[in-house]
Amino acid sequence: MRLKSLCAILFCFCHMLFSLEADKSADLLSFGGGIHDIIRDKYRTQEFRVEVKSHLDWYLFRPMLGVTATARGAVYAYLGVGLDLVFQNHLILSPNFAAGYYHQGGGKDLGFPLEFRSGVELGWQFTSLYRIGVHFYHVSNASLGHRNPGEESLVFFLSIPIKKYNKVR
Repeated sequence: MRLKSLCAILFCFCHMLFSLEADKSADLLSFGGGIHDIIRDKYRTQEFRVEVKSHLDWYLFRPMLGVTATARGAVYAYLGVGLDLVFQNHLILSPNFAAGYYHQGGGKDLGFPLEFRSGVELGWQFTSLYRIGVHFYHVSNASLGHRNPGEESLVFFLSIPIKKYNKVR
């Protein structure tokens, strides 16, 4: 009986703090800039990102499509999903996963063209649906290639609503 009560209290607490869905009534266009390979010094450089997040959802996941480029000429084009967890209607925590094509250019050799990205965004969503925040992520080829050094990036971003849709709920 105590376990049921504890679970009910925990559920109510989490429901008060988090809503599993952000306001997805708009597609978002995100621009970002930050540090590529932030943990290791040798290939650390500037990174720039453009990303689109769809208003459509797949279960609770929001599809995204984007491209990052570094000052050393590396390019990563990806497709993935994110889950927007909302705290008090504004603070957004969004774990995300993507897969994509990596072109080394003059940057770091990640060992394989197919790379996977896993990360988390922490941001603030305004009532106008604009978002600002920070995104930390890791890119790795999951040992598919001859080497798998991986890299971590820290990117600051601004997301703007590009097309709004009427909510149907």
